[in-house]
Amino acid sequence: MITSENLRIDYLQSVGIFEGNVLVIDPRITVRADKMTVTFSKGDAPETASKSVSGTNSTSRSLEKIEATGAVVITEKDRKTQSEHAIYTASDGKVVLTGNPQVESPVGTVTGNKITFWLNEQRMDVESSTRTIFYPDEVKEKNEPTSVGDATDPVDKPTDIDTSPPKPLEDKEKPE
Repeated sequence: MITSENLRIDYLQSVGIFEGNVLVIDPRITVRADKMTVTFSKGDAPETASKSVSGTNSTSRSLEKIEATGAVVITEKDRKTQSEHAIYTASDGKVVLTGNPQVESPVGTVTGNKITFWLNEQRMDVESSTRTIFYPDEVKEKNEPTSVGDATDPVDKPTDIDTSPPKPLEDKEKPE
């Protein structure tokens, strides 16, 4: 189901443009954004904003791609993402996040310039300027934090690991 304040449909291009408080509820995920462009396979234009993206409705359309922009939040069972832009392709279940993307899970938080993950797989690619924060087991078991700010006790602070490339040694630091 997709809800929004406004909907424009281009039947010839098989595109629905949802704007204003867009909310997609699917059995696997929930997506919120300011604007969402939904592309259907040619000949299968959307009829209403309440058709199921998951294909559970017998009159649903064949979804190809969703492009979400502006304050994008994707929530799954054990993962929450935030970004300014997201593209989902139905054929492979791939989600590409850009615009200050961040992924939070019970294990930790990951940021980078571009984050790609697959809905049906336990895999994620993070590109350029990556930063990973792992939550210690005590924090995971005790608090199940959803953000770094939840770990307030000094013992429970997350472990911050900088995964950016190493900086070259200065001449005075190089071994002789």
